[in-house]
Amino acid sequence: MSDSASLSPAAAFAGDDDAAPIAPRTIEETGMSREFLIELALKVMYRRGVETVSAISEITRISPGILSDIFGILRDDRLIATLGSLRADVRAEMRFELTEIGRLRAMEAVGRVDYAGPCPVTLEQFRAQVAAQSVKDHRISRADMEAAFAKLITPEGVLDRLGPAVNSGRSILLYGPPGNGKSSYAHALAKAMEGGIHVPYAIMVDGEIIQLFDPALHRMIPEDDPWTPRDLLEEGAPDLRFAHCVRPAVVTGAELTTDMLDLRFNPTSRTYQAPVHMKAANGVLIIDDLGRQRQTPQTLINRLIVPMEEAVDYLSLQSGMSFQVPFDTLMILSTNIPPNDLLDGAGLRRIYYKIMIARPSQEDFVKIFLRVCEARSVAAPPEAVRYILDVLYPQSGLDFAAYHAVYVVDQCIASCDFHGLPRQLRPDFMGDAWGNLSIIADA
Repeated sequence: MSDSASLSPAAAFAGDDDAAPIAPRTIEETGMSREFLIELALKVMYRRGVETVSAISEITRISPGILSDIFGILRDDRLIATLGSLRADVRAEMRFELTEIGRLRAMEAVGRVDYAGPCPVTLEQFRAQVAAQSVKDHRISRADMEAAFAKLITPEGVLDRLGPAVNSGRSILLYGPPGNGKSSYAHALAKAMEGGIHVPYAIMVDGEIIQLFDPALHRMIPEDDPWTPRDLLEEGAPDLRFAHCVRPAVVTGAELTTDMLDLRFNPTSRTYQAPVHMKAANGVLIIDDLGRQRQTPQTLINRLIVPMEEAVDYLSLQSGMSFQVPFDTLMILSTNIPPNDLLDGAGLRRIYYKIMIARPSQEDFVKIFLRVCEARSVAAPPEAVRYILDVLYPQSGLDFAAYHAVYVVDQCIASCDFHGLPRQLRPDFMGDAWGNLSIIADA
């Protein structure tokens, strides 16, 4: 049995190799003011309808020991009243309810900031955690790369260029003709980067709450055993204000604009949403189809020059206060446009690695075609392959492209299904699909 197997869930969690932060034991160690924690507890009781210290601990993700101190203040100020215990035994937990004064106080707090979730961390705590799990310290081996790219056919030498680029933690531009796997390569690189990190649910800056954790982007690592509030009382317990997640891979494309790189204020809740690159901290930010955004690539890169060069970005609150956040992100850009047509020399210089993803060779195209057929459970007789190589390509004058294989196989399947035939690569259906490819080439 491993050492971690004999520990509590919380202690085992803190013993992971991905630098789990330690839970605060006092109000002062949270970095939050006593007044903030009082109002957070009141809002949780008011918004969530919970009645016990442990229930509030599960929502706010701070220790029952800290909350007991807060509840002592709430009782002294007559903001809560005792309802009795949950069970009739010595371990029963006391229940509480808001008094009329407490309810009014909670409503006033909600009116100022309608947030009743996990307790935020300070900006300094966020910075320290990002530094502790930096992408620049995360190393991948060739074996890691080969595993991540196992489903792709990669030309010889490509992994040898991509691996050092990823380990550098610097920006990468994947460029080349369309339909040859640049987006797939970017996602495979993100897969190679996977590992455990800790992401704060929210950050407090100058009294304002910035929500960072995004369930659509941050994939949590399931615990072997669920944690309980009691675990937070143990020495060295993890700070559960941080979610234990896989390194994020945030993907954006033609919809990206520079305002998505700024804080977004929600006037209803009066909280902020972190920008996309902040949500990608310690992970991967993929900017797909660079050159198809409404704003020019030069404008986007100009906005990102300081983060790329200095590994920090500057954000502003509505009050006008500007503050610094770490830019610790492996940024991968992909484009079909020649780099010199996208950016000026200064912009290209900021992108450290520029890697051409070329068209496949005939040999690699055949491998791709056979793999697509296998994935679709369609037989690929040698005569079908020869028909593509000896007839369709020469007649059309097209160059090899990885996406041709998917295009032809999927359209053959669609034709077979329509005509009620077994799924197969018929020459007439393959010819119809190729005609659609020829139209794309002529467009």
